Amino acid sequence: MPDDEKLKPVIQTILRTIPPRLTLTRVALYCRVSTQMERQLNSLSAQMDFQRQDILDHPLWEYIDTYADIGSGRSINSRPGFRRLMADCEAGKIDLIYTKSISRSGRNCVDFLMVLRRLKELGVDVYFQNEGIFLSNESSELILSLQAALAQAESENKSTDIRWGIRKSTTNPDSPAFSIPCFGYVRNEDKKLVINDHEAETVRKIFSWYEQGWSIVRIKKELEASRIPSPKGKRRWAVRTISDMLSNEKYAGNSAYGKTVIAEYPSMRQIRNDPDQVSRSENHHPAIIDQSLFDRVQELRLLRTNMETDERGNRVRKSTHYSFCPKGSVKTQEE
Repeated sequence: MPDDEKLKPVIQTILRTIPPRLTLTRVALYCRVSTQMERQLNSLSAQMDFQRQDILDHPLWEYIDTYADIGSGRSINSRPGFRRLMADCEAGKIDLIYTKSISRSGRNCVDFLMVLRRLKELGVDVYFQNEGIFLSNESSELILSLQAALAQAESENKSTDIRWGIRKSTTNPDSPAFSIPCFGYVRNEDKKLVINDHEAETVRKIFSWYEQGWSIVRIKKELEASRIPSPKGKRRWAVRTISDMLSNEKYAGNSAYGKTVIAEYPSMRQIRNDPDQVSRSENHHPAIIDQSLFDRVQELRLLRTNMETDERGNRVRKSTHYSFCPKGSVKTQEE
């Protein structure tokens, strides 16, 4: 018998006595803060360092990556970091998600539970550090459901309190809510709105061109051809930016707060507020254009637009592509 054949039973016996290699759990870290305030960003950095080290110190865990989001993002779809995390879970790259708490993971109870159930289907566990809960534990879903519902209620109460506080402050015409600057204005040392002369000249041109019969598209092309930078400093101007400027009553010296609100879940869309709920401060700051020009432009916009407001306050397209223009005026298409 060859020597190799004699050694086979011995080798097989040795291999059976060697313990199998331990498979490390692939762990991803998820962190989130709700604002870009320096204090919260510093907190996020410290949180990420601590939790990353916690993962690295675990003998059976393998650190994969950190996924982070900055911003309120009540809807999960509005969080790019979380979307990237879920994509990697779907691709089978992650076994366990390590996160600080339920409130940091999601404040929309329905979305949150749907995500947890999808992770269970994928075989991905979740560890909530503050609560000390693993998703894989029996009865954990009930506890997580209650915690998520409480987090959502707390978030909604905070939002309501903040909106109420701001609305109450706008009963004062000098409220800071009225002094949020837009293109053409800056705030001085006293937090008052003052005119930025260079930008104001562009604002006057836009209103003047529109009054002369120019369409918004033509105004956009002229601004770009004249190499006038947009409010964001870009070479290209957005049609929506010009349209918003033409309807902004701040340029006539007046300020309003609360024209739009966020609709309730699940829509969460920005919608027009009830006019009775809008706070106003007339002659609040120096005007860039006079009131008569602003009013004239609003009339022209109503005549030229192919959109109208229905009885429910929704913007809908008119039955004809072009609206009626009085004799002598220029028939134009807004967009």
